[in-house]
Amino acid sequence: MRKQDLTRNSVVGQVTTLPDQKRAERLFRLLEAVPFTITRGQSLQFEYPEAAGHLLRNHVSELPDSNVAWMDRLSFQSRRDRQAALKRLTWDGAQYRLKYQLKLDTGESVWIEETGERIAGQDATPTEIIGTLRYIDRVQSELEKAAYLDRYDARSGLMNERSFRDAVNHVCALTKRQKSSAALIRLRATNLGDINAIYGYDTGDRLIRLIGERLANLLRAPDHVARLEGPDFGLCIIGADENGAHALMSRLKEPLLDTPYATPHGGLYIEFTASATILGEAAFTATDALRQTAGLYEGDDNHLTWAPKFYENTQEIQQLNQSSRAARDISQDIIAALNERRISIAYQPIIDARTRDLHHYECLLRLRREDGEIISAGNIIMAAEKLGLINLLDRRALELAAETLHTMPDIHLALNVSAATIKDEAAVEDYLTALKSLGPMAQRLTLELTETAALDDPGLASFFSVETRKLGCDFAIDDFGSGYTTFRNLMAIEADSIKIDGSYIQGIATEPHKETFVRMMVDLAQTFSVKTVAEMVDNRADAELLRRLGVDYLQGYMFGYPSAAPAWRRQSA
Repeated sequence: MRKQDLTRNSVVGQVTTLPDQKRAERLFRLLEAVPFTITRGQSLQFEYPEAAGHLLRNHVSELPDSNVAWMDRLSFQSRRDRQAALKRLTWDGAQYRLKYQLKLDTGESVWIEETGERIAGQDATPTEIIGTLRYIDRVQSELEKAAYLDRYDARSGLMNERSFRDAVNHVCALTKRQKSSAALIRLRATNLGDINAIYGYDTGDRLIRLIGERLANLLRAPDHVARLEGPDFGLCIIGADENGAHALMSRLKEPLLDTPYATPHGGLYIEFTASATILGEAAFTATDALRQTAGLYEGDDNHLTWAPKFYENTQEIQQLNQSSRAARDISQDIIAALNERRISIAYQPIIDARTRDLHHYECLLRLRREDGEIISAGNIIMAAEKLGLINLLDRRALELAAETLHTMPDIHLALNVSAATIKDEAAVEDYLTALKSLGPMAQRLTLELTETAALDDPGLASFFSVETRKLGCDFAIDDFGSGYTTFRNLMAIEADSIKIDGSYIQGIATEPHKETFVRMMVDLAQTFSVKTVAEMVDNRADAELLRRLGVDYLQGYMFGYPSAAPAWRRQSA
């Protein structure tokens, strides 16, 4: 009898013999894992059926016996991930590892980690794969909890201060790039300490959670709301100027101050003070903004500080009225520019990172002022978004692009589409109708939606992606990395490509942390068979590093400025 075939029964104090198969079955049950083999891409066999039955909560006779039957237990995205992983096994010894949720016959879903290796194959097609399935539900639960607490405050359910700082720094970079502004507002619950002392910390924690719920309901992406240290809360409002900050704090008065919070001790009121600073004007980093709103710069005219009674000052009311009149004037200017055909397109080349050949052009709107000067339409676009007119600019851009596609049969173009357009049922229907009228030319069009816009309503973004891809268009996510979500969630929108936000690209050759971040994004994109575009590439060192990292396409001043008369147009003139 071999020593490894012995196991000691501690109850009866005797040595018994177990077959190797039985020992292995018990061992894999203890490990909550089971080995498997896939042959010719179809047959699925478990080496230890009893261990597999224990793992899958199945009787041995009901175990899946084919790769197709196994795939049926996975969600759509998990099936897609697994199929992509198996397709990458193009040589003997190639390996893969992935995690996904598996649906059991009991109706519950559990987390499984699958690892595998190609043993044999014909060219790029594997004929034999061996691997291991491991139950990781408890581990995944702990990881998700840790990941949540790394970004969110446990008491309020809002972003924590570290995540908020990251978000504000991204917004600061965005305001610099787009020459726009945003507001950071700090709210301080001034009587929270008294409530803790009188009613106890349990009541104080309850109020923090209720404040978090109200703030989360009041704001929508891409704006950010967080709990800062102690009794402070932070709000980052994209696109807001000083008037916008005042207006928002006025709207916050009724839900935050004038409405009681339900507690076991009855309805309690919270007293707040509020302070704000303007990102891109008075503050250029999260640290600056948080210091200013904390009152460290007393007397600085560049930030606002006031108590919770809003708009009792006649001068402030007059400023709001002036802002309303200005909005009406801007609306008239936008309509006039469209009617007078003063909106045009500039084309910026996007080149293949490996061959340096032209791949396609991005279409950027330009405005011809009444005096004849051509300027970027960035400011008018932001104004149009605020005033609900952006769908008109989107349609005009599509009309101009269609003219170019018709006259230049070898040109491929990329167009930006705003979130407001896809959210407006009538506007999106009109846009899709215009795309249908392009016929085969739609195959030479890529539509770009910013990441924050896509995440604002993933359902609508996914619908728009599906409908436009049906017509032959490619769909891309712009400014990727500027929002806050998992790659998996974003890829559920089924983008053909992502454009990595320029704040990660500029200076990448000399900033290792940017290289690490971009490398991660490129690796993930390749996993999902998604192409990558790097924007704002301005020098040779950055371009060469991006090529080495595997970025597919490059865009930036190094390869060409946006031009209303690109080379192909000058040649045809």
